[in-house]
Amino acid sequence: MFKRFTEFCRTEKIFDGIKGAVVAVSGGADSLALADMLARARRMFGIEICIAHYEHGLRGQDSLDDEKFVEEFSENLGIRFFSESGDVKKFSAENKISTETAARVLRYEFLAKVRRSLNFDAIILAHHADDFAETILMRILRGTGTSGLDAMKFKTFSKDYGLLIRPLLKFRKFELERYCESRNLIPRIDATNFETDATRNKIRLKLLPELEKNFNPAIVETLCRLGETSAAEKDFINSEVEKIFPEITVKNFKTGRLEILQSEFLKLHPALQRVAIRKFVEEVTGSAKDFGFVHFEEIRKVLANNLTGTELPKKLRANLKQGKLTIIENKVFEFNSAE
Repeated sequence: MFKRFTEFCRTEKIFDGIKGAVVAVSGGADSLALADMLARARRMFGIEICIAHYEHGLRGQDSLDDEKFVEEFSENLGIRFFSESGDVKKFSAENKISTETAARVLRYEFLAKVRRSLNFDAIILAHHADDFAETILMRILRGTGTSGLDAMKFKTFSKDYGLLIRPLLKFRKFELERYCESRNLIPRIDATNFETDATRNKIRLKLLPELEKNFNPAIVETLCRLGETSAAEKDFINSEVEKIFPEITVKNFKTGRLEILQSEFLKLHPALQRVAIRKFVEEVTGSAKDFGFVHFEEIRKVLANNLTGTELPKKLRANLKQGKLTIIENKVFEFNSAE
């Protein structure tokens, strides 16, 4: 597997331009295999690596033992080790988000902090083909549009965390487990991965095996191909929208707000319209994080059907007036009835 890994990374130019990278290691088979292969290949690719582990404080002594295990693993490889602990449950409650999301946010913030402190170029993650397939299937079940199918890429730039690299997306989990066995690596076991209360775990433990057994033995590869194809198509559409965006928008000199020109917008293909609306929302609000397909489609309907407007998340409203659509605060006035 090591030879196939290095050949793939060289062919796809995964580490081109990367001088230093933080490798996220939980202690499981996926990240152990990744770290071990990178330790063997770092001189081949000319990169300096360190290992980083975030202790989420969710599994008591087991979590602390994971941290100690990864530290010793790093020492055996002769690679610098960084760790940090956090209170995921508290962060989850304070921000009204799921425990899984809170853990991810804190973990990525820690990884980014380590990357910046070392002036490294990227964070390397151990997501593999099974993770990719699970994420795509989970998004399909939640009703995503095609733009949501590019769940993972080999390289992704995040404005919050920097460059994220996932060199294992072509490899199955069982391959990584076999690699660990061949290298006498004994991964840590996270018992929470086998609890079926979380959606992702249900997909991993029940739905995907059922689909693989009774419908398509290559379901993981099929879903990954869907994700890769969708990502390529999304990149192309995004590049087209970047070209035409200045033609369909204008800045209002009085208010300073960016506006969509209805007449120019309606000349676009619906596929471009939806992506243009998403970009417009990002430009105006700073992020499209709280907006879903239904919100973009409602804005598109306002423009297509010449409606007055539609309500949006974050107490905002898309307002169409005199052929120009803008996003404004959705002011709700309450009147007390006279007694």
